[in-house]
Formats: sequence, structure tokens, C-alpha cells
Amino acid sequence: FWVIGVCVVVLLLVAAFLQYTRLGKATRAVADNPDLAASSGIDVDRVILVVGGAGATLATLGGVLFATNELVDWQFGFKLLLLMFAGVTLGGLGTAFGAFVGSLIVGIIIQVSTLWISPELKNVSALTLLILILVVRPQGIFGQRERIG
Repeated sequence: FWVIGVCVVVLLLVAAFLQYTRLGKATRAVADNPDLAASSGIDVDRVILVVGGAGATLATLGGVLFATNELVDWQFGFKLLLLMFAGVTLGGLGTAFGAFVGSLIVGIIIQVSTLWISPELKNVSALTLLILILVVRPQGIFGQRERIG
């Protein structure tokens, strides 16, 4: 339960940072259009540096929290990266809220699926769900349909 509590607190802090601080608004502007953000007076290089450091810090925290519940082995990072990819893609690329909801769905599916399948195969259920959703809705749950070309 303490891992869930830490995750909720960190999630709320990151959401508040992105929504209410000047640097958070600059981060969203740079993510949307770096050239327009630079022409508006935002130091794009500084924002990229801060976001990289914050991302590394959050990834470290996530790895530590993940390691408290899982067995650490040489494929530890690959398993985690595969689940993150599934969550972000399921929610829709380019939307922070979609990534959150997609990751929440993947996490719940993985834990609940152990009722019916072997715990060693729990990641397969998340990837199967990802494939099924992407067949029906290729842009993800919250992604927007775009025409390219």
C-alpha cells in the first residue's frame, strides 16, 4: 500500500507541476511545437534539460518501486519498458492523460489476469489487450485520428 501511496503522491505532483507552474506550461508548449515556443521567448534547451532530468528521476523512482514487488533479474528493464510501451500506446500517443489511463488499464489487467493464467504469463495478457484495442482503434483510446500525407 505504501508503494501505491508514493505513486499517487508523485503522480499528483507531476500533474500539478505541468498544469500550474510556468516551467510546466513551457514544457507543454515545447512538447507541442518547439519552434513556436522558442519564438515566444521560451528557452527550449533549458526546458529539454529539465524534462530529461525529471524523467530520469521519475524512471529511477519507478524502477526502485517496481523492484520492491518483483524479482530483479537481467531482463528487469526490458519487462518494464514493454509494459510502459503498452500503456502509452494503449492510451494514445501524444496525450499525457491517455498514457495515464492506458498504464492504469495495463496494470489492472496484468494483476487480475493472474486469476486465470499462470503468473509467469501475466505480461502476455497486457500485450494481447494492446493488440485487440489497436485493431479496433489504431490511435489508442484517447488518441486523435490524423491523416498523414
